[in-house]
Amino acid sequence: MNQMNLLWEKWNRNPLFIAAVLCLWGVVCSTAICETVHLKGDSFIVSIDAGAGDWSLYDARADVSWPSTGAASLGAKIGEDNRDVKIKKSPDSLQIWEEGGVRASFRLVDHKQTLQIEFDQKPEEGVSLLRDALAIHAGDKGCVIAPCREGLLIPSNSGKAFSRMFGASDYEGCHMNMLGLLKQEAALIVRWDDAYVFPKLESALKDGNPSEQCLTTEITLRNTANRICLTPLGKGNWNTIADHYRAMAERDGYAVPLRRKIQRNKHVELLEGASNVKLWQCLSRRMNEESTQEEWVKINWTFDEAASVAEHIKNDLDIPRCLFMIGGWGEGGYDVRHPDIMPANSECGGNEALAEAARRVQDLGYVFCLHDNYQDMYRDAESWDPSYIEKRQDGSLVQGGRWMGGRAYMVCAPNQLKLAMRPQNMPAIKRIINPWAYFIDTTYAVGPRECADPDHPIDRNSDIAWKIQLSDKARRIFGIFGSECGREWALAHSDFFEGLVGVSGRYYHQLKPDDLGAQVIPFWEMVYHDCQIMYGKYGYSPAQAGAYVAHHILCARPLHYHSIPNHRYWLEKPAPAPVKDASATFTRSDQGWAEGLHPMDVFLKNTHEILGPLHAATAHQRLNRFVFLTPDKTLQRSVYGYGEDASEIVVNYGAEEILVPSQWGGEVLLPAYGFVIESPGFAAFYAKKWNGIEYADGALFTIQARDGRNLNQSSRIRIFHGFGSPLIAWSNKIYEVPREQEISTE
Repeated sequence: MNQMNLLWEKWNRNPLFIAAVLCLWGVVCSTAICETVHLKGDSFIVSIDAGAGDWSLYDARADVSWPSTGAASLGAKIGEDNRDVKIKKSPDSLQIWEEGGVRASFRLVDHKQTLQIEFDQKPEEGVSLLRDALAIHAGDKGCVIAPCREGLLIPSNSGKAFSRMFGASDYEGCHMNMLGLLKQEAALIVRWDDAYVFPKLESALKDGNPSEQCLTTEITLRNTANRICLTPLGKGNWNTIADHYRAMAERDGYAVPLRRKIQRNKHVELLEGASNVKLWQCLSRRMNEESTQEEWVKINWTFDEAASVAEHIKNDLDIPRCLFMIGGWGEGGYDVRHPDIMPANSECGGNEALAEAARRVQDLGYVFCLHDNYQDMYRDAESWDPSYIEKRQDGSLVQGGRWMGGRAYMVCAPNQLKLAMRPQNMPAIKRIINPWAYFIDTTYAVGPRECADPDHPIDRNSDIAWKIQLSDKARRIFGIFGSECGREWALAHSDFFEGLVGVSGRYYHQLKPDDLGAQVIPFWEMVYHDCQIMYGKYGYSPAQAGAYVAHHILCARPLHYHSIPNHRYWLEKPAPAPVKDASATFTRSDQGWAEGLHPMDVFLKNTHEILGPLHAATAHQRLNRFVFLTPDKTLQRSVYGYGEDASEIVVNYGAEEILVPSQWGGEVLLPAYGFVIESPGFAAFYAKKWNGIEYADGALFTIQARDGRNLNQSSRIRIFHGFGSPLIAWSNKIYEVPREQEISTE
């Protein structure tokens, strides 16, 4: 029994024992009187060197200490050069300070389940802590869970050296206010409540030796950030971390279930199982850097053509639900002359044609959504005014990216709201066009901002507060609101995110998981799947999307189709490209429903038939259990919901074929990017063997109960066949289904 375990046992047997090592409650004393102080949490002990603030945390349920040996630094210098240090002890806290210097406290919160370290006074440059406390070594077989987009599992034994910041709410930083850590099977959550928190993960290999890898997590608190919370969870894994963090998110008001959003606006229900089709640039106009000269202009879809695309998807492809978005509808085209978005550009048809397009799309039962932007302002906008722009300390204007409209300038957050609420902006768009949904670009994507303009100064926290106000106003006007990427603080103020699930057919935009030795995991779905409609963003090639589709299947999320060809594309049918490898799997149509259709329609139909019903089946559930089924982590399982209502998904990311057991299909043989889905009313597979039938080249089928009952009770079953052999066994019979068929099992 180690020393901390012994202390825990003695404490539980005789609480008065601790009087021998603790200071008197509530008494201020110097470190000469008391050197080591202990705080007893619900299931842990914190030991603090009152002279210097060094500390350690012992998790009794896991029998693991943080750090593993010795003590961790407070992160701020206390008690150097024999300076007198004062302490004040109570049953649940210890304050430690130097006169005129650092003042810190250790406090038990959340019913003694959490240790909070807080700085009432800290150095001007901030304080960095936990680097030593949270160190995980290769032999610990541990990892850090970073909530960046869907999530990263960063192991301590990857053999990779790196250093990367995951700033709070930054672009591809921490998209939840937390990190999860695992060490020696012990689980711990670190969380915060301020945008000036900057976690840095660093992996070092001693002498280049992978067996001597050390993964550290350093948290820097700057400006208004003054506290950090650590919650030890005992033994557990990423599922344990997700379960406990969800409870915290509910308490803090982040976790707003989708059901409540549907109660607020009935059209949100139309997004359950809805694919996301986006015509990015109805009008493309390229301006020079200074926004003074047009370089070229192109019409990709008129508004009439845009509505025709939606009608084709609904009527010809039989896609029942869709979030149908268009960009480049504004006066200048896509990303041109913001914030002066109205009237709708005449090149594509003007206001009347756009309003008619919105009506036609919404008559299909689709949610029609317009893309806008209030962060960027261009010099050729009629409303151009430098007073709206963010300023640096020297008063200079903050520039943004070089986009279609030229060089953008960054509008300060309170002025974004002011511009959006002008009569000619969102109020006019609602009155004239009347879309059911609105999307404001970049609002959630760009990291928290600062502005030094004395007329509208903001810090990172107030920037977020103003963006929440913008979200609430847009949502109140249009009914449904969404923005780019997504953050947990935005969940209570929006209905959909575009970009959190993936980017351009990849998991991330700039971050490369391989550089961190990391594994992408659907951690967001483990915490918030039932709270938000979510998609990826940007275009990608269906012929290279095998892994991306598999990722969406595991996440139970519909795809985004952001590379729709121009005009009435389906009237031209280019020859299908040969399927060269597994990456192009879902472009196949041989012997299936979409054979002979446009390649985009083939991909859209195949993937929607999998992902739309899957999301509809899981929209009000969390991913409650995620498991790696093979040592190389290429075979993965997600389970949404519990008991008889659970939906189970198994996906093979590996190149080798593998057999997996299933309820409906028996022994199922999965090729690369093969999968099997089983939920009460829906099943699907891409496999080389299912329910006793072998498919030499693999086949795609989905099976749906049409009467609202479970598959094993339903008398009306719809079978969709995507590609491969049309034979399928169901309910002790073999059916030949070239496209789709409803069968009766009575």
